[in-house]
Amino acid sequence: MSAQQTGPAPYPVEISGWDLSENFFVENSELEWTEEEKIIHVRHAVQQGDLVFVRLMGASARDGVCPVAYEVGMVKYQPQFLNYEILLKQILPQEHSSMPTPVRH
Repeated sequence: MSAQQTGPAPYPVEISGWDLSENFFVENSELEWTEEEKIIHVRHAVQQGDLVFVRLMGASARDGVCPVAYEVGMVKYQPQFLNYEILLKQILPQEHSSMPTPVRH
């Protein structure tokens, strides 16, 4: 009988951004990625609405893998693990309703 996996498979990632003290941080973590949500655990304190960047480890820019911007959603401190569990919300490009008209002299 094989053991069943109880959660999503974690992906090794590098996460970077600015913490609550406005210090830039970079740390390695694991991204739990399902169709419904993306969850990551970090040691640095962040708050809802912050901007962070996540890059898959083991891949380089020449492989076409670049950091992806995410907004921090829910944040939950986990004292037993001395880290924060955060829900990531991908930031989508915004479309502008109209382009400004160039000024001609």
